[in-house]
Amino acid sequence: MNQQLPDNRVEMELSQWRSREERFSKLFSFSLSTNRALLKEKLYHYERIASKYKGAKNVEERIALQLLKQEKDKVLKQLYPNLLVRLIRKLVVAPLLNQIAVRKDEKEEDKNNQSLQEQVQRVGFPDLSEIINQKIKQGYEQFSIPVSYYINEKERLHHELSFGKNEMGQYQFEGYKTTLHNELKPGESREQYFKMQEGNPVTTLQAYNLLAGRAIQKEGTWIQLDLNDRDSNGNHRIKEFHSGYGYDLQKALGQLPLKELSNKTETEKVLDSLKQGNRQAVILTKNGNDHRFYIEANPQFKSLTIYDENSKKISFSGALGNKTIEKVGQMQKINETQQENQTKGTGMKVS
Repeated sequence: MNQQLPDNRVEMELSQWRSREERFSKLFSFSLSTNRALLKEKLYHYERIASKYKGAKNVEERIALQLLKQEKDKVLKQLYPNLLVRLIRKLVVAPLLNQIAVRKDEKEEDKNNQSLQEQVQRVGFPDLSEIINQKIKQGYEQFSIPVSYYINEKERLHHELSFGKNEMGQYQFEGYKTTLHNELKPGESREQYFKMQEGNPVTTLQAYNLLAGRAIQKEGTWIQLDLNDRDSNGNHRIKEFHSGYGYDLQKALGQLPLKELSNKTETEKVLDSLKQGNRQAVILTKNGNDHRFYIEANPQFKSLTIYDENSKKISFSGALGNKTIEKVGQMQKINETQQENQTKGTGMKVS
């Protein structure tokens, strides 16, 4: 995103008003140039701009304000042909309206800023209040904020948060691009742009897990990045596994003799962690002893991916150790039967 200070903020706000007039002109058949309701709003808007930027130091803005004054006087005369009425409005009414407008603008800005803070915090960026306020006060039309930190000794995340004004002139948190750098493999970085959406956006933790190749669950649907395929914007395509696909995480978890499954609260914690896309540490009991393993949700193959305590991927039967081949076979047969009952591709979507 281009990040630059507008050359002329007065011009920018006047352009927004011009765009609004053009939209209205397409909606109504009558002429808007003499419509009193619109002219009053136009005058109010011009006065607000003049008041807002009256102390501007930018030469371009000062020139625009001088021209704006002429345009404002023209509209004022058009609305109030009587000289006495214009004087009363200019000396008494306009200052009061300006005070009201200033207070309203301040409240709207505070509300907008608070909304932005809540959005970025909800996604996982807790300490950006000061820099966001600074960018907004500088009048950027669009701006981005970089955030980088290490996940562990070898992996680093770099985020680029994007902000921009909407048609109403309010700032929006549009989304963020996340890049996962592996210090041991500098040439194999992965990146993805996560667009903000109402209700349940992708958090920074989920973004990391997706770029690490794992799946997460959002509103009942499992999603996973296809790390071997990108769209025209350079984003990885998204594989979706809906409920009709037939992946039952709790059932897959129940096939392992995990110590956590003996406690309902611990079971819920493991399930929630897996749904976030985490590689979850668990205790597996075999041969009467407890052993630490790591597991990940694997919706595409309706199973779990298992790693030993050294983070080496192992098979299901390898994790079970002395469990009988017959028992392992029974579990695998159940999983195969579930897959056969689903039409191939049902519930799976790639976008």
